[in-house]
Amino acid sequence: MWFVFFTALLLLTVCSVIYIKNFRRELTGNKKLFVFGMTAVLVLMGIADMIMNFGTFKGAFLVMGAAVALEFVLYTYLKKNKSRTLVFIGKVILAAALLELTYFQFPSYRLISGDYEHAVLSVADADLENCFYDESIGGISVKGLDEISIGYHDLDMKIGTVHVEAEFTDEKARQVSFFGDMTEETGYYYRLKVIDSVVISGSTQSQDAMVQLAGKTTDARFRFAGIGEKDACVIKGFELNRPIPFDVMPLRMTIIIVLAVFVYACIFSATMNLAYNKNKYFCRVASTWITICAVCFVIILVLQQIPKGEFMERFRLKEGDQVTQELVLAFENGQFSLLEEPSEELLAMENPYDTGSRFYDDVDYLWDHVFYEGKYYSYYGIAPLLLFLPYHLITGYFFPEDIAVMLFSAGGLILLSMIYSTIIKKWFSKISTGVYLSGLLMILAGCGIWYSAGRPLFYEMSISAGFLCFTAAAYFFITSGIFEKEKANLPRVFLSSLLMGLSVMCRPTLAVYAVCGCIFYIMNAKKQGKGNIVKFLSCAFIPLCALGLFQMYYNYARFGSIFEFGIKYSLTINDFTRTEFHFHNMFIGIYNFLLAPPTFIPDYPFVSALFSYLGINSYYFKDEGTISGIIFLVLPIFGYLLIGRALKHIPDKKNRISAALVVGLVGIIMPFVIVCSVWESGYSARYMADFSWQVIIGAFAVLFLLYTKSENTQKKRLFTAIMGICAVYTLVVVGIEAYVFSFPMDTCPRYADILNRMIAFYK
Repeated sequence: MWFVFFTALLLLTVCSVIYIKNFRRELTGNKKLFVFGMTAVLVLMGIADMIMNFGTFKGAFLVMGAAVALEFVLYTYLKKNKSRTLVFIGKVILAAALLELTYFQFPSYRLISGDYEHAVLSVADADLENCFYDESIGGISVKGLDEISIGYHDLDMKIGTVHVEAEFTDEKARQVSFFGDMTEETGYYYRLKVIDSVVISGSTQSQDAMVQLAGKTTDARFRFAGIGEKDACVIKGFELNRPIPFDVMPLRMTIIIVLAVFVYACIFSATMNLAYNKNKYFCRVASTWITICAVCFVIILVLQQIPKGEFMERFRLKEGDQVTQELVLAFENGQFSLLEEPSEELLAMENPYDTGSRFYDDVDYLWDHVFYEGKYYSYYGIAPLLLFLPYHLITGYFFPEDIAVMLFSAGGLILLSMIYSTIIKKWFSKISTGVYLSGLLMILAGCGIWYSAGRPLFYEMSISAGFLCFTAAAYFFITSGIFEKEKANLPRVFLSSLLMGLSVMCRPTLAVYAVCGCIFYIMNAKKQGKGNIVKFLSCAFIPLCALGLFQMYYNYARFGSIFEFGIKYSLTINDFTRTEFHFHNMFIGIYNFLLAPPTFIPDYPFVSALFSYLGINSYYFKDEGTISGIIFLVLPIFGYLLIGRALKHIPDKKNRISAALVVGLVGIIMPFVIVCSVWESGYSARYMADFSWQVIIGAFAVLFLLYTKSENTQKKRLFTAIMGICAVYTLVVVGIEAYVFSFPMDTCPRYADILNRMIAFYK
């Protein structure tokens, strides 16, 4: 079968090269007959691969057939049309196919040369330690953290691969560690952990391990243990020198092709170097598809957290969380305090906020709820009740938190794309198409909402709701004409004010941007004219002030202070009523949210960010999962260093001050205030959605202004290329970090295994 595979691979290479060399001219004669004939053969083999079982080579012929078919389509199109980028696509398709079938299938070539005798080892005849053979299940059980050992002696054979026949019978069991110790001709003692792997439920690929020893093996010992207490499986046997099947991943090929072509187009394509205002249709179509893809990704990310077959059941929940149920029932009952009464033990405590006392005295209490004067409250924003309350009143069920996060996140991404496109259209329409699309990719990838969608709990619900409301507010604010010479669109001003208020009622942290909004409303009031200034100020401030007054009343009714949102009295990790402020703790947040660089390693998770306490001897809460600082996620943020040069290009002093104020407040000062304010709550990746996209837009404004003012064509082409490379970098780093955050190895090993196999092909 290897002969057939290599022959087909050679035909793919020859046919593709001929197509590529003749993309702009007609094939003739015997060459045409040969290429078309071999193309048909490869396509038929690909179709057969979908229907038949090709064993070790499953999927390989499908890749060949698809690749040569795409080359044929490109050849047919390019005979009559010229496109430098499409020619490059043809080359990348061939390169990606060859990489997928050779480089990325390294383990499958392990037995291609050398004298490797196939052998099947029965566990019934093995030398067993800490386990026994169970005839009723036909194997040996692995349960919990206790390690078992299965040994074999006098093998006297070369071992290139080991396949373990493992069966997971418990749905809660996820993975077991798999170690292999072996002797070899060059040494008497066991080479420990020659195999260091994990067998994962649902992953047949994880049952194969590649072995590379210096000579024949006499003794082999295989050790297994669960990663967690609930992990369990049955080991039924081993196969030595069984060929490792091809692990073809079309997604990997697609990613390679798309990213390579995008960078190439940003560097060489005339279309990508064409100004936005001269290429509006292409920009509109491309940005629409990019936004659709982003929304699809966030939907998929959330849906993967929902157990299979339970999607519709999520809309018939009889129980909810603190926001979707407890707050809903409280408001339906006409009260601000939650319905559940505190336990007698909690009421009797001298200091109920003392975490240690509650734990050691085994006091019954509601975690992360606010406790004040004998009542339970919630410090989470109440704006989402506009969805949750009617849903419960109409259906009798509680709205699912994960679906809420999905809807809020998807809506926010759409609005963020609209915000970015509007800004470009209004003020930076001379930037190139490549710069525009690269910026869109970076702002959607780096906006921070992925860490809410990747873990859609009620904590993330407030973040995503605030993200939606504030992006909507920003969109109506920008499109209202408030920064332009003509009079503002009052309905849009009204909506921006209303949604800004709702964003604060979702997430009090966003109040800093409401302050920005008020400043900008006041700054632009005079140009509305004497006859419209009252209407303008009414539209700008009445909705925001009305919601603000209600929030103040809500705060006062609960805690006796209009400025107290309740987190001070929460029953959680710390006694916030006695927490002492330490200036140095702010630096921990500044470093980890803004400055932490990514670390690149050859093993899973490949890209990560190490959390640092900066050597400060203080208590600082850190949530699970860390990511790189926003500056190193989106490299063009370094454009802030050029803000002085950019402002010099604005001749009018008033406009220069206004631009500096907008960029400085929105992109620098307010995000910095938010980061500094989390010193008490600690670090959580979800907080990135509060300020990340604002930082990115501010930096883009600086760079795009310099671009539009430049007359140097070469510098513009270079900047387009750099933006394209930065976009690919952001997609890779954010993509991997968000994926690892959403699917940790310890809780989602099956998904982690997919990423591991996609990148660590050499294992």
